[in-house]
Amino acid sequence: MQTLPFLRVATVLIALAILAAFVAPAAAAPLRVPAAFERGTITRRPYVVMIDNHPNAYPQTGLDKAAVVFEALAESGITRFMAVYIPGVSPDAPSIGPVRSARLYFVRWAMGMNGMYIHAGGAPDALKRAREAQEIIDVDALVRSGGAYFTRVRTRKAPHNLYTSTARLDQAAARFGNAEINDPELGFPIKAEAPPEQRPAAQELGYYFIYRQDSVGWTYDPVGNVYLRLRRGKPAVDAATGQQLRASNVVVIEVQERPIPGDPKGRIQQDVVGSGPGFLFQDGVAQEITWRKESEAAPLRFYLADGSEAAMNSGQVWIAAVPKLGNLTVR
Repeated sequence: MQTLPFLRVATVLIALAILAAFVAPAAAAPLRVPAAFERGTITRRPYVVMIDNHPNAYPQTGLDKAAVVFEALAESGITRFMAVYIPGVSPDAPSIGPVRSARLYFVRWAMGMNGMYIHAGGAPDALKRAREAQEIIDVDALVRSGGAYFTRVRTRKAPHNLYTSTARLDQAAARFGNAEINDPELGFPIKAEAPPEQRPAAQELGYYFIYRQDSVGWTYDPVGNVYLRLRRGKPAVDAATGQQLRASNVVVIEVQERPIPGDPKGRIQQDVVGSGPGFLFQDGVAQEITWRKESEAAPLRFYLADGSEAAMNSGQVWIAAVPKLGNLTVR
């Protein structure tokens, strides 16, 4: 009779071990961003948010919830992000930021998405175009009409401390109106993912914009069929969750850039209207593509070597615009 307590303990431990065997794989499963920027499904204007990538802004918050992320140079070799959230489709983001200023080429990308363009001031040409463009709704944190939808946190110094959220942007959409859209051509075509048996065991890619030491990397995870982001050789994480950023599709395109003559802050311009070469990484495979944006208002699209439009896996699409494809390495 004295052995019964020990038997009970052993029975409980065995039961817990069996339960853990079932629970652990689900808990360890890679996070996925549900629903891509899928063509034919978007009925509300996307929230297109400028996000800081200065070293003092890292780690950012909310990039993991975006359907699309653009990554491109700002000035002084520092890049900036533009994150795209689909109301009613993308996961709620309680915090997004730090929010930073507009640049004309980002405005042009936003115009092709019919977005509500969210920023904090910007270059003079960008501010003018954002105010005038019929394709977007301009929400500027630094003007009275837009300031109510942002907050500054005390844990960071300005200008790297301005944040918003999808809930606040829902309020902005209600305030500014015209939030509903009907554009069946908006978004990317979506395809089925490669089955596990067709995925390679590994793939790595890396690129830089101006300085090699400020490199970006992505490591392919065949189990989750996602690419895990590296920043200067270390995992790039979300500030709120601590989780490593991941994308289902990584697109690296070559976009010509040049300094704006006489600009007092050394700003640059980028030729985002037109076409150029690039690579699409998905399912552990690299494919050569051509990007095209036929006008300011036209969407950015990607085409395979046979002329067909590239389809995306469901999940986040990360688009990096580098000055030249020679800055890209693939292993």
